[in-house]
This record gives sequence, structure tokens and C-alpha cells, in this order.
Amino acid sequence: MVHDQYAEFIGTVECADRMSEFLANAAEICEGAPPGVLSQMNITTAADNDPHAPLNRYLTIVGNEPVDRFRGVTPIVSRVFNESAKDVLGPDTRMELVVDRDVLERSMDAYPESFERAQDLDQFELRVTDEDLDFGLLLVDGHGVVSAYDEHGNLTSLVDGDAPEVVSWVESLYESVCSTSIPLEQLES
Repeated sequence: MVHDQYAEFIGTVECADRMSEFLANAAEICEGAPPGVLSQMNITTAADNDPHAPLNRYLTIVGNEPVDRFRGVTPIVSRVFNESAKDVLGPDTRMELVVDRDVLERSMDAYPESFERAQDLDQFELRVTDEDLDFGLLLVDGHGVVSAYDEHGNLTSLVDGDAPEVVSWVESLYESVCSTSIPLEQLES
């Protein structure tokens, strides 16, 4: 019994060490993660010799073919994210995105054409929250991603996976953020 508890402890310490960069910027959202979920996730961290590793992993997960459903939360405005979303948005794709008010304003100012094009799509719903978002997430065709950002809005790391427990946890994070948001149309009226 002691051996089993010690082995579990060692596993937890190794998982925390492996995810140290992610946890440094996103520990708060991981507090409610079910036991064992984080250990099932892939971790991708920016490094001096590969500062774009998390972004590249995100782009690999999203792919460049139309998806059935795309749900996301983003605390930043990014041309790269806009273009990757455009690539996977097919005629039957249902897409939901939650942003905070600052991101909404920056999107409208920095990328007015993309913003207007997104608003013209029937299958796209933009939701706005009054809470400041400090992490990102993505649910796309059975895959869940949670991304961590530093205090300057730089993507530092992300965790992802397609195990049912992982996707369920990311869905619960999404629903939690979504519950604090309203559709953009209600904000404008």
C-alpha cells in the first residue's frame, strides 16, 4: 500500500515537473482537473531554440481541412489564429468563439475585414464575456487543447489530448467560460 501511494506521488511530481511551464501560467484552471487528466495530455512548450512550438502544435491539431465543430476561447488577437480558423471553416462547420471585450475591440480595429467576414457566416457564433481571459482553449473534432499565455499575451505552452477524460475536462472549461458570455448580437442591441 505504501509502495502504491509512493508510486502515485512520484507520478504526480513527474507530471508537475513535465508541465511546469504550463502550470506557471495556467495553474488556476488546472485546480479542478479530474485526477489523472493532466498526465494523459501532451505538453508543448516554447523553448529558446523553438519559440513557436506551441503555435505549431496548435496549427497541427487544427489542420487545414474543414472540421465538423470548432469551439474556442482566446485571450489574444492573432492573424495566425484567424487564418487557421478560416482554413478549417467549411460550409457545414459549426464554430463558436468566446472572447473578452478587449479582444473584441482589438479584433474589430486590427482585422476589420476578418471580423466582418466572420459576422456574415451563419454557422459562426461570437460570444463576449466581461471577464478577463488569461488562457485559451480549443475543442475541435474530438480533440481538446488548453493554452497558457504569459503576462504579455505570448503563448508559452499548451496541453492537448483526445482521450475522453481530456476532452470532457476541456469541454467543462469551455462551458464554464461560455456561461459567463453572451452572443455578440445581444451585446450590440
